[in-house]
Amino acid sequence: MSSHYDVLGVAPNSTTSEIKRAYREKLLLTHPDKVGGELSTDLIQQIQLAYKVLSDETHRQEYDDELARGLQKQGFNINGEGLDIYSLEEFEFDEDAVLWHKMCCRCQAPEAIKLEESDLELGTDDGEGGLELVVQCNSCSLWIKVRYMEEADE
Repeated sequence: MSSHYDVLGVAPNSTTSEIKRAYREKLLLTHPDKVGGELSTDLIQQIQLAYKVLSDETHRQEYDDELARGLQKQGFNINGEGLDIYSLEEFEFDEDAVLWHKMCCRCQAPEAIKLEESDLELGTDDGEGGLELVVQCNSCSLWIKVRYMEEADE
């Protein structure tokens, strides 16, 4: 099932005006004159629902919270098969914020992929003596797998 963001083709951090523009474009692209055939009422209903939810700040926040809970229940931080794999060493470390960050390889947004120390505690065994974690770009929603070694206690 596609998210409302996927239906409209926008990123989760899109502004209301970007969502409105995407909504209008999607409706135009689904018009029978454009597709040369029958009207897809199911697709139009999906587009309209996505716009209704994402254009209202309260509904959007509730939807985002629900989406996050659903992803956690599905365990996306455990598997991640088929995702691009990066080493934590490829991330820049901000000592002041105690935060690792990386530019997204898809959308090129700077510092779009971030990891805090508490995130690293959620890693699972990678089967090679290290840990791995699946994380998402804050800009375009790309998912990647990050592998790292657990720091030895001294």
